[in-house]
Amino acid sequence: MLLFSIVLLLVLLFIGMPIGFVLLFVGSFGIFFSEGYNVLHGILATTAYRSVNNFTFSAIPLFIVMAHFISKSKVADDIFDSMLKWVGHTPGGAGVATVLASGGFGALTGTSIAATAVMSQIAVPKMIQARYPESIASGLVATSTGTLAALIPPSVPLILYGIQTENSIGQLLVAGILPGLLLAFLLCITVVAIGLKNNIKTEKYTWKERWMSLKTIWPAILLIVLVLIVIYFGIATTTEAAAFGAVGALVIGLALKRLNAKQIIDSLMTTARQTAMIFTIIVGAHVFSYYIAMTRVGNDILNAISLSGFSPLTVLLLIFLMYLILGMFMDLIGTMLLTLPLVYPLIVGLGYDPIWFGVVLVLLLEIGLVTPPVGMNLFITNQNSGVPVNKVLIGSIPFIIVLLLLILILVIFPQLATYLPSLM
Repeated sequence: MLLFSIVLLLVLLFIGMPIGFVLLFVGSFGIFFSEGYNVLHGILATTAYRSVNNFTFSAIPLFIVMAHFISKSKVADDIFDSMLKWVGHTPGGAGVATVLASGGFGALTGTSIAATAVMSQIAVPKMIQARYPESIASGLVATSTGTLAALIPPSVPLILYGIQTENSIGQLLVAGILPGLLLAFLLCITVVAIGLKNNIKTEKYTWKERWMSLKTIWPAILLIVLVLIVIYFGIATTTEAAAFGAVGALVIGLALKRLNAKQIIDSLMTTARQTAMIFTIIVGAHVFSYYIAMTRVGNDILNAISLSGFSPLTVLLLIFLMYLILGMFMDLIGTMLLTLPLVYPLIVGLGYDPIWFGVVLVLLLEIGLVTPPVGMNLFITNQNSGVPVNKVLIGSIPFIIVLLLLILILVIFPQLATYLPSLM
């Protein structure tokens, strides 16, 4: 029955049914045939409310609306322009500016898809003008922008991971800071090497131009710093920090005279749609989790692994491989919510730190966003930059290698993810 349910799940995903409805349908189907109508009715009658009745979930729409206010205010353009003025004289300057701007804008959005959509419109044409190959320019944006947005707080995937696994969201958000900064550093080194190899055009600016470029972005930088400070020092909860960030983004947009009533309403409507999508996935994942729990397959897997004699590292590498494969076919949030009920107890049972695993999990799933056949960030970059998908994919390969290198570093030195949270 479980094998049939998994096949049904894959078929429904393949024909394009949204992941939230797939999980809800397959979970309901399995519960009905294994436990009967009364049990299914009881679960459906309560799950839709109880699965999202968590005050912490309020942080998700607040960070999303913050991202939309910032996006509508064209702050991303200002950030990229400022970074280009400060680092444009270095080898591969436009690429380095793209990485730094992606990190800055990612810290204001927290969502991979939104950050990739905006930066692919801004950065890819500038990099092509600087004589970057189309493939490298688009591949850098597709790979780096979304990953930095998902690592550097605020991060919607890490918030969802924290809620689902009942870990501290504040610690998870802070845990992404050092890996995010290290990733930006590794990407900059890669871009500089590409710049030297391809004789990429550099641009020089005066010190006056550099300082003047900070005129419109300092409020956004201050907002990022304040949100991180209130989370790190426990001055406010993650939800309160999200509310502060959303209001701050609105004030910045109004102060710069770049937000009007129509844009504010559009931002709120888009936020409502995206939040509804996420919550539908959460409800579907809870129903599917009930079904998985009833089959006791989780216990069977744990017992099989304990009897197999595999080392914890071998099991961990198999889990990594599973996520890399799943990421090729499913979106980040759906994959996370689908697998955590089985994988999380296994990770904790093997003695791995759950905060560290949250960061590594986000990195693994971000790689899935740039690998076919689904590869959502590949298609978003293609739509917003005009570069063919096959070129985006080819250009992403060197940067996917960088992501895999970062995962290896985190496995060897898990303190990179756990040190800052341990000080909170």
